Amino acid sequence: MTKDNHVSSLSFSDYLSLALLFLLSFFLFADQNLMGPNLTQIALDFGFNDIQRDIKLGGEISLVFWLIGGFVTLFFGYLTDIVSRKKLLIIAILFGEIPCLLTGFVTTYSQFFWLRALTGIGIGAIIPITYSLIGDYFPASKRSAITGYLGLVVGLGIAGGQLLAGMTGPVLGWKICFVIVAIPNFIILFLYIIFGTEPERGQSDFNHSKLSAINFISLKKLLSKKTNMLVFLQGMFGTVPWAVFFVYLADYLSQDIGYSIQAATLVVSVIGLSAMMGGFIGGLLGNKLYNINPKYQPLLSATCTFLGMIPTGFLINMKPLSMTDLSIAYPIVLGVFSGFFITITAPNMKAVLMNVNQSNNRGTAFALYNLADDLGRGLGPFIISFLILNFGRQMGFNIANGIWFLCGLSILFMIKTYPKDQEI
Repeated sequence: MTKDNHVSSLSFSDYLSLALLFLLSFFLFADQNLMGPNLTQIALDFGFNDIQRDIKLGGEISLVFWLIGGFVTLFFGYLTDIVSRKKLLIIAILFGEIPCLLTGFVTTYSQFFWLRALTGIGIGAIIPITYSLIGDYFPASKRSAITGYLGLVVGLGIAGGQLLAGMTGPVLGWKICFVIVAIPNFIILFLYIIFGTEPERGQSDFNHSKLSAINFISLKKLLSKKTNMLVFLQGMFGTVPWAVFFVYLADYLSQDIGYSIQAATLVVSVIGLSAMMGGFIGGLLGNKLYNINPKYQPLLSATCTFLGMIPTGFLINMKPLSMTDLSIAYPIVLGVFSGFFITITAPNMKAVLMNVNQSNNRGTAFALYNLADDLGRGLGPFIISFLILNFGRQMGFNIANGIWFLCGLSILFMIKTYPKDQEI
């Protein structure tokens, strides 16, 4: 069986299962940035001042959301490689959506804090499961493209959730959006329970006959691959600056620059949509470049990461509206270029990780990747809140933007390691 023949062998049930998997991801990730547009409103509801808003909501909530989810996903990643991924996916969705639904009814900060932590477990758990399934549905020559499609869906979910929060928060209150994004996934999950399929492990790998149960030796081999470690490292660096966009930027544009909450939310939503397109086009382009020469895939990712820092810097350093007559079009244009270039990296790094690891340890590989990602996402807002406390919002955001340089540098080193690690 050739790698291209495999794609045509997918049945209607497989495609239906993939469609449901993508829909589940859409609504689960729609929850991810529901706080951002209404950060000040949430703070006022809980009696917080501006400093407490940035530290407790921007820092502490993000820390618990991503770190607890990141460490728990190691357990899910291990199970992904040895038990039914369909059953694990069902559990992961319930972990994410039940707390999300209940968040719409909280009355205290303590309730809000722990429900966000539980939601983080659901988002973290679905990642190794999803990419393990994709790695078995599709061969290496198609994985960047399908990861781009998944990134498109996830990006739509993130942007759609944030736009929903920004539009409903000022009118209906900040809690209602959590209920709205949670309910559809219970219906979709029911359909997935009935119609969802699970591919044979390793069916898209040429050497799947060599697969064996995961053990200490296979884990050691996974960690010994330089490309794996570089992917984990760039993930940790790369996710820190995203906290500026999805935790602070909407509130920053409205409270510090002077736009309305709706206009600020529109800017951040445009960034999300642009990021979605960047991930989608980046996946397709990376797929073509990989089939020409695998080295071109990390080269593309590193170059675009460096390019994305430029419009991000201009966006962060905007002057308040009282000092300028800039229209909303200016931050929107900057956001389009920033979101597009930065996210070209994401689908390609996931494809790299799938290509250098066998089916029996992809779940573990993506659990470790997600842990590195979540360390960045969790520590990122926490670190940025510390920088805000000491240097102010604008300088803190500029330092965060500079961290993307370390991300791009890590990716550049893969040009040498990636082709070799695929052969091991």
